[in-house]
Amino acid sequence: MDYVIIGNSAAAVGAAESIRRVDKNGSIIIIGKEKEHIYSRPLIAHLVAKEVGDERIPYRPPGFYESMRVKTRLGEKAIRVDFKDQKVFLDSGEEVTYDRLLLATGSKAVFPPIPGRELKGVTVFQTYAEAKAIMEMLQAGKTRVVVYGGGLVGLSAAYGLQKGGADVSIIARRRVLGHVLDAEGSAIVESILKKGGLNVLTGRTVKEITGYAGQVTGVVLDNDEKLSCDIVILATGVAPNLELAGDLQTNQGIVVNQYFQTNYSNVYAAGDVAETYDIPRGAPRVNANWPNAHEQGRIAGKNMAGKPESYQGSLGMNSVSFYGVPVVSTGIVNPETEPESGYEVKIRKNLAANIYQKLVFKENRLKGAIFIGDLGYCGTVKDLIKSQLLIGVIKDSILEERYQLYGFLRKKRQEKLEGRNIRWPESYSSPRKYHKSFNEETWTERERDERAW
Repeated sequence: MDYVIIGNSAAAVGAAESIRRVDKNGSIIIIGKEKEHIYSRPLIAHLVAKEVGDERIPYRPPGFYESMRVKTRLGEKAIRVDFKDQKVFLDSGEEVTYDRLLLATGSKAVFPPIPGRELKGVTVFQTYAEAKAIMEMLQAGKTRVVVYGGGLVGLSAAYGLQKGGADVSIIARRRVLGHVLDAEGSAIVESILKKGGLNVLTGRTVKEITGYAGQVTGVVLDNDEKLSCDIVILATGVAPNLELAGDLQTNQGIVVNQYFQTNYSNVYAAGDVAETYDIPRGAPRVNANWPNAHEQGRIAGKNMAGKPESYQGSLGMNSVSFYGVPVVSTGIVNPETEPESGYEVKIRKNLAANIYQKLVFKENRLKGAIFIGDLGYCGTVKDLIKSQLLIGVIKDSILEERYQLYGFLRKKRQEKLEGRNIRWPESYSSPRKYHKSFNEETWTERERDERAW
């Protein structure tokens, strides 16, 4: 069996590892337009901030491809796929044939047409190579930066650049993190960013990028305000990279079934390019994030290799931290923008301490949450959203952490653990079984714990 994976990120790694576990002899080829070994894309902002070094960037060790017996075509771009003849055409003019194909092409940056986009110093912030190029510009003394975009990519870039020594302005067309937070949550984050020294301008757009001798010198806003800068980072959004979709069925992304098959049964799609079942909404959606991409690739790989596994669905999740204040959102956080009504919202906040917690319910099920400043029971809340359990009995006690919540969690934990003997995974050295049990004493201590809120 000849497997071809287009893309070399989280979904590709998950797929390659799964394929090799099931099929020890099949041929696996990974085609990636970037030259780099598989790396952790979420870490590039931390690289610019000098919080991690180059040695922390790889997502798998240097011998990963060899250990998986994967052939790589890195630095080569797939430009077209013939789904009927089962061929992938590369920009080098070569062709690669396949029996089963995975499209893990991720997302691509999108931005409005702005005069001056071609100037030197104007860039996006998606890849390791782009991060390194920006670091070189900073080292050359070009430290005035304008980041156009108030989403996760833009804010992560701005925060990392400031930590790396730059003077940074953020231009947001609406409010910061508008797609992943509600209005009050956005206002809290904006306040945190400003107190941290970032210049944040909301409700503004860039109408022109100015330059001299081919080098960027500044931007002009829609109100004619001018900002001088040496670097402009365009972070106005991303969209699924559908360049190779051809006659595959698409909507927001490539449409797949619960086994990640497209309308061609031997062609699969996973990660940021795929439209999967959104658990809290109960409808198809692209939920682009690193954990989803890896999990989707893992399950897609098993199905490609002939070991069927159904995907239960994806969950929108976002996690970031600014100046020591964690920000997490998951699921539906702006119910007023959803096509259906009937949502119920519960909020707990302490704005003086930068704490904001919001839960969104519908029909006695938890549909979404925001946690800023205090992540107490954030993991439990995520699990409740993912499981879509009926939780009417604890709906009023989650944020207050009252005894009903403890009782509910205790029962679920006991059901999950009691009487189970679990073998260690193959990657662990010990072959013995691990006996799980419910620890009453530890749980009682947990119930007594009164966290300062």
